Amino acid sequence: MDDEAPPRLGLSMLLRSLLAGVLIIALTAGAGATVLLNKLSSVASEVFPALNQINAPKGVVTAVYNGGPQTFLVLGTDRRSGSKDLADRLNPPHSDTILLVRLDPQHGQTSVMSIPRDLMVNITTPSGVYVNEKINAAYTIGSKLSGAKGGIVLAAETIEHEVFPGLKLNGIIDVNFQGFIKVVDTLGCAYVMVDHHYFNQNLGSAETNYSSIDLQPGYQKLCYQNALDYVRYRHTDSDFVRVARQQDFLRDLRGQISTGDVLGQIDTIAKAVGHAISSTFHASTSELIELAKLVAFSQSKPLRQVKFRTTNVNASLGGISFVTSTPELERQTLNEFMHGHETLSLPASAPPARRSSRGHRGKGASPTLGLVASSGESEAVKAALSLPFPVLYPRLQTGQSAQQVVRAYTLADQQGHTHHAYVVVWQQNIIGGYYDFEGTDWLSPPLFAHAHTQVVGGRRYLLVDDGSHIHAVGWRAGRTLYWVTNTLLEELSNSQMLAIATSAKPLR
Repeated sequence: MDDEAPPRLGLSMLLRSLLAGVLIIALTAGAGATVLLNKLSSVASEVFPALNQINAPKGVVTAVYNGGPQTFLVLGTDRRSGSKDLADRLNPPHSDTILLVRLDPQHGQTSVMSIPRDLMVNITTPSGVYVNEKINAAYTIGSKLSGAKGGIVLAAETIEHEVFPGLKLNGIIDVNFQGFIKVVDTLGCAYVMVDHHYFNQNLGSAETNYSSIDLQPGYQKLCYQNALDYVRYRHTDSDFVRVARQQDFLRDLRGQISTGDVLGQIDTIAKAVGHAISSTFHASTSELIELAKLVAFSQSKPLRQVKFRTTNVNASLGGISFVTSTPELERQTLNEFMHGHETLSLPASAPPARRSSRGHRGKGASPTLGLVASSGESEAVKAALSLPFPVLYPRLQTGQSAQQVVRAYTLADQQGHTHHAYVVVWQQNIIGGYYDFEGTDWLSPPLFAHAHTQVVGGRRYLLVDDGSHIHAVGWRAGRTLYWVTNTLLEELSNSQMLAIATSAKPLR
């Protein structure tokens, strides 16, 4: 193996990262026990069944296993070939999610970028060119012409030729959403920070013609249907918010898998994965091992989110809404995705205290940070009546935000033990912009499984970041854990996140 390859990993580490390697987007931690190579061979055959193998034309995919960075295309689709409903089976599939994932052990990071499904492109097929189409139509058109695998290939070709000329893909994975959520369910569901109340009751009207959903805000465990509804929700969101939620869901999956559960269900899980995905990977033990080694080297690093650069997110053509960009912006986006390397920058100390317009002191309340005195403490007082631990409440909020709700509730950990919790929700903007303050007597939720600690202003914080932006900042006080969660689009700056956290005080 060459000098640039990741360090040699034992079979225990290979199995630990096996599921991460084959799912890519889950990036989960797996089991930790030695297995025989024939077991890995059996698992490889289950995970990458020949029936679901994609044979991409030459030049579309370049499979390389040399320990260097690799880039994968992950398509989240709604294909329903196995549905009992005839209309579902005949309905052309769509690529609801288009992700590029780059595992880069050289820079110690994993980068994820979502290509907007409504991006305007031209789609070239052997039978002609489809002008001014949404990019997710490539999957549908290719499926109509050559079946589901044809849709996968046409989607990849369109990305490589129309969006990112020069991009070299090392692999493609087509993940059926329902199949993927079944895998998540088999692994023990997923703990997710639900940022606000998601509600829609499908009454058959044009305004409600989306999947029904009723999820309350707060950190909680999502299983099959709730998880599926959550990642696919788009009733009141933009495409960018929806893909940000899906990326957040992937981040939440990391570190949540019980070692014992994976070992006991490895065969079942392998079959579930095999049913959920089609890919360009072969049922090869050596290929599986090399891929697992790459992911194992990258999986504990920050999940870096790269934003797709656009000129208009709501361009209208013929009454249809598109996302538009330019070749230069797309070139800049690809360069940032392939070669960007970000580090988290934090203030050395907490922002200075200033007297607010309401007459009490609050750290960081200044025009430069855009923070003002919060005004919804009375609702938190009501929630505190049912909680067995001190309730903290931020004295600061962003100037444009409005407090939505304070919710006290209970949640169970992985062992089934019940914990108390409360969440305060602020709406930052009208399209998917919510940030939250949470407190719970569960001291070690999976959200902070890979957090790093840093002392700011005399307090030791637990930071969850994507390489440059703080996604969640938490701290323990006695037998209680408190934290602030950024919006899905990470609209609050690092200084704002720390200032809001620092301003949290017991109720008066």
